[in-house]
Amino acid sequence: MTDTPTTPSNPSTPAETRALLLDLEAQRCDAMKRADFARLRDILHPALTHVHAKGQTDDYDSYFRTGGVHVDYQQIDRSELEVRLLDTTALMTGRQMLVAVRKDGSGTVRIDSRVMQVWTQLDGRWRQLAFQTTPLAMSIT
Repeated sequence: MTDTPTTPSNPSTPAETRALLLDLEAQRCDAMKRADFARLRDILHPALTHVHAKGQTDDYDSYFRTGGVHVDYQQIDRSELEVRLLDTTALMTGRQMLVAVRKDGSGTVRIDSRVMQVWTQLDGRWRQLAFQTTPLAMSIT
């Protein structure tokens, strides 16, 4: 029997996989704040379904035409994150506080929400397949 080395794309234990997914989520939030669309393209799955707080839905291509292009993310704080592993798929749930300033000057959006994400493996790498946010409180000023 040969040992499989533990790498960021090949964790060997459930705890390591959960840690990797939490790190990828932190990287996703950081990429959104920095408007690093190249990094987001690498983290998000090509078959992405992203459901926004007001109910509009984007796929991978439309997400990069609309999601984050029209706002500057000031804050994306995640908390209460839980990860459930299901073979090569994972369900991540938790809270998100988001603050974004609209680039057209029409205001600032603040959304406190519960989020559900689905992560899955593609070519041996974890990528976010689905995102759904449900607002607990939302304001536009």
